[in-house]
Amino acid sequence: MTTEPIPQLPPHNLGLFRLDGFSGYRQELLTLHEWLTSSHIMPTIAISGEQGYGKSTLATAAAWNHLRHFTDGIIRVSAAGATPFRLYDIVRTMDAIFGTELTRASEERWGIRILEQLYRRKRLLIVDKLAGATTEESIMLVNIIGHLNETGGSSRILLIDRNFSPFIAELVRHQHIHLTGLAAIDLPQFIRKRAPARVQEDALAHVDEIHALTAGSPLSLRLVMGLLLDFPWAELQGLLQQICDERGLVRAHNLAAFAVENFAIFNPQVGPLLERLVSAAGGASLTALRELFWADLGTPTELDQTLAALAGRGLLELDPFHQRVLMHPVIRAYLEQSSLMLGEEWERIHAHYYANLAQQYLSFPLERWSEVDVEWGNIYRGADWCYQRVRRLWRQEPLDLLKERQFSEAILTLPETTEPSYATLGQDHVIEEDLRLTRDYGLALAHYAFWRHPPGIAEWLAMGAVAALALADMRDYAWFQMNMGRQLFFAGAVVEAIVWLERAQIIFDQRDLLMELAYVLTDLGTSYRVLNEARKALTYFNAAFDCEAQLGDQQGLATAYMNLGSAYYSLNNFDRALAQQQKALRVALRRHDERMVASVFNNMGLAMEAMERLPEAQRGYEQALELFLRLDDTTGISTCYNNLGSASYARNDYDRALMWYEFDLQLSERRGAWTDMAATLHNLGHVALEQRELARALAYFTQSRDLYSAFQLQEYMQEEEQMIKFIEQMQ
Repeated sequence: MTTEPIPQLPPHNLGLFRLDGFSGYRQELLTLHEWLTSSHIMPTIAISGEQGYGKSTLATAAAWNHLRHFTDGIIRVSAAGATPFRLYDIVRTMDAIFGTELTRASEERWGIRILEQLYRRKRLLIVDKLAGATTEESIMLVNIIGHLNETGGSSRILLIDRNFSPFIAELVRHQHIHLTGLAAIDLPQFIRKRAPARVQEDALAHVDEIHALTAGSPLSLRLVMGLLLDFPWAELQGLLQQICDERGLVRAHNLAAFAVENFAIFNPQVGPLLERLVSAAGGASLTALRELFWADLGTPTELDQTLAALAGRGLLELDPFHQRVLMHPVIRAYLEQSSLMLGEEWERIHAHYYANLAQQYLSFPLERWSEVDVEWGNIYRGADWCYQRVRRLWRQEPLDLLKERQFSEAILTLPETTEPSYATLGQDHVIEEDLRLTRDYGLALAHYAFWRHPPGIAEWLAMGAVAALALADMRDYAWFQMNMGRQLFFAGAVVEAIVWLERAQIIFDQRDLLMELAYVLTDLGTSYRVLNEARKALTYFNAAFDCEAQLGDQQGLATAYMNLGSAYYSLNNFDRALAQQQKALRVALRRHDERMVASVFNNMGLAMEAMERLPEAQRGYEQALELFLRLDDTTGISTCYNNLGSASYARNDYDRALMWYEFDLQLSERRGAWTDMAATLHNLGHVALEQRELARALAYFTQSRDLYSAFQLQEYMQEEEQMIKFIEQMQ
């Protein structure tokens, strides 16, 4: 007897806690089903409504209903930390859920990369709360939606917010659901599912009156059910009528205030707990709840009882599957004012706790970063507090302070300030501890940023650099400046990057920090190579090699040989380029580093192809391809396919060129790398021209043009148009 394998669910980050006791909104779910699945519908849908009316819950319910329909996955994106929505949140979440590397693309490429993840796929992207997006980000998002509308397909974008800009409204048109609350007919079911058991009978007896006061707002209903634990309906109704608006409705924010204060009066530890949880950006794990937010408020048993009571009253949401606790934005908005009374000391405690989690970015391999990413909002908030702390201490933006100093290495003196609240601890001691925290936070985020490139990283690196300099920690001071250069290089500001890299180089060199010096010299060489100043690049790569030779680090040595080979290649000195790559190969083989061996074989192929030693170049590419296939490195595989196609084309072996480019075409389609696919189609068009197959060449160039058109890459479109006209004239 054989058992059928259980089919894998598509990748997603949908939670279940919002659906606990979900009821109502049947017609809205049917409408969403039509819009999400019909092939004749525009791909963008909007849900709006006042806070507390269940927009996120409705979207989550619809997404779960269609999880198997969206075979390429579903992601829900919301803002991180205390900041409003940023386009980076989409990029970061796609990396975490789909294993993409979008954060390694420069900011101006995010729009195209996000569109690539939706184009010709069956994916659902839910963007929760667009409010606060910058004008540039809004325009980019509108462009993504617009292009998706033009190209059609099966992906959908579901936007959630209280209100939408005219641009968004124009894009979604009639596909817009505005929630006004549950219908009165749905209240009995809601009460049976969500109300505490001992108040259900009382609530069911007054369904119409409760609906009249709340307009069916799910949050308001939950808060009313919680208040029924403390008041009989007649008394509660009288109290609520005192806070009604002109339409006789009790707004969710007024109910939240009443519910929080009522419960906190009889449970003194509840007020401090809720105020602290305001700073839990993206929620808090149950571990953090015990160790941080509840630490001095009571026993673990009392915490369990308090959580159950808060959840039953609608004041907190529990996510048992992810072991987290979350707070509704309406509750958070009310508590934010009183949470300010916690002061800087609480923010410091919060930052210290999440700095320890940020350190895991240094200790965990990239494959495990998703375990830390769940706390990105809290990590972001802690880093932001450190930044603001440094900014307040020096009464100046940290980045401006660094720019003023240029190459000065004079130690920053601790600022003269008076902070009476720290008098008993010692003011200097508190400031020094804050600076250590800031430096350590910055070091963790510098490593994170090397791979993920979050916006605002320049400010975080600057705060770390200022803290390190004030602590007379010159190594880390230089390290931050080197990372500043790396981020500027990534953003395309190569000339500006060199300035920061040179500042770091001087410090490392003076202190004989050879490993760090090798890194920064390599970065300088790479920068000059990008600027097409190959001789300067070669000088820096030679200097980096000298450092690695003294260190005896085999991996660093192999990398130095590879960089020297690339520099000689840029100078058209292909013999020396090949010789350096061969040295790198020997080291990589000794270390059994297959990924490096594959890269070296590919580089050797490039050098030999430039020397017109095409059969040898082809063998190099094939050896690299064999290893990349074993490693399942799709980027490396694609590079080898293209190089093999190019080498075959140069040898006039058009059949093999066609084969290799077709392989890459299939790979690009599987990867969803549509702009890469367009480039491969362009190459196939040239192969078909050489084979005198004009109809096939025309088809390739037309497909390439259409792909470039889908992503609005005008320059490439024009090139394809020229080739199409050329072929049409030949026919």
